[in-house]
Amino acid sequence: MKTDKNGPVPAGADTKVPPPRAAARPADVEGAKATVNRYLAAYIMGVANRLANGASNYYRSQFSLGMSEWRAMMAIAPGEEQIVREVAEMADLDYAAASKSVRVLQERGLVSIEQTSRRGRAAVVRITPEGAVVRERMREAAQVRQERLLAGFSDDEVDMLWTLLQRVEAQVPAMNAD
Repeated sequence: MKTDKNGPVPAGADTKVPPPRAAARPADVEGAKATVNRYLAAYIMGVANRLANGASNYYRSQFSLGMSEWRAMMAIAPGEEQIVREVAEMADLDYAAASKSVRVLQERGLVSIEQTSRRGRAAVVRITPEGAVVRERMREAAQVRQERLLAGFSDDEVDMLWTLLQRVEAQVPAMNAD
C-alpha cells in the first residue's frame, strides 16, 4: 500500500485527496479534506454515524422512538416471546441498552414484559397488537430508507457491497486483537 505524509493511501486513490464523503456536522471541514478518512475504519464509522443520526432523527420524528428502540422492535418477532438477552443479541445492543429500550417500549404499550420462572428468572418480552402495527410501519419505513440509500447501485453492486461489508465485519476480531 502506498503512503504519503498523512499515512496509508488505498490502492487507486488520489494521493492528494482522500475518498470523498459528504460534510458532517458539527465539523466545518469537508469530509473529503478530513485526513482521518484515509483509515477505512474511521471512514466506515463516520458514514455509520451520519446514517445513524439521520435514522435516529427520522424515527424520533415519525415514531417518537430512537435507534435503540427501533433495533429492539425489529428484533422482537411478532407472535413470539424472547428474553431481554435474546433481544440484545438480535438487535446487536449491549444488555443495558436493550433492557432500557424494552422498558421504553413497554411504557409506550408496544411490548409486554413478564417475569417468568419458565426461562430462569428472565423477563419475557412479547410484542403487543399495537406494537405489531408500529413495528410493521417502522419496518416499511426502514425498507424505503434502504431503497433510497441503495438507489445508485445495481443489484450486483448491492450484492457485492453486502459481501464486502460481511468480510470487513469478519476482520473486526483480528483488528481488535491488540
